[in-house]
Amino acid sequence: MSDSPTPRRPWPARPFKALLAMAGLVALQWLGDAFVARTGWPVPGSLLGLLVLLAGLALWGRVPQALDDVSAPLLRHLMLLLIPSVAAVGLYAGLLVQHAVAFLLVSVGVTALTIVATAWTLQRLLKRVRP
Repeated sequence: MSDSPTPRRPWPARPFKALLAMAGLVALQWLGDAFVARTGWPVPGSLLGLLVLLAGLALWGRVPQALDDVSAPLLRHLMLLLIPSVAAVGLYAGLLVQHAVAFLLVSVGVTALTIVATAWTLQRLLKRVRP
């Protein structure tokens, strides 16, 4: 027998599970949007849906294969989702110039916070992996 693992079947081999995973992602976004619309929270509904997804995956302990198969192409082409943001910067360039100092302070602060949170998370994960 060969020691090599059996190759995974390509994505279309599991269309029903993939459709369920897609429907789950859409449902989480819809639920987040509905919750924000009902409560009036100043938070994007899709962010709440992602937080629910994160909590579910943390409880599950792993990413289901169908969800991985559906989300991998989305993550590979994530830059396409940023095109509207880039267009908005061009459209509202005047406001951006008017509030440039605040924008720079917030941008630097959020970037620093992201780096610190990522480093902290990596440190915790590395401690769990080491014997």
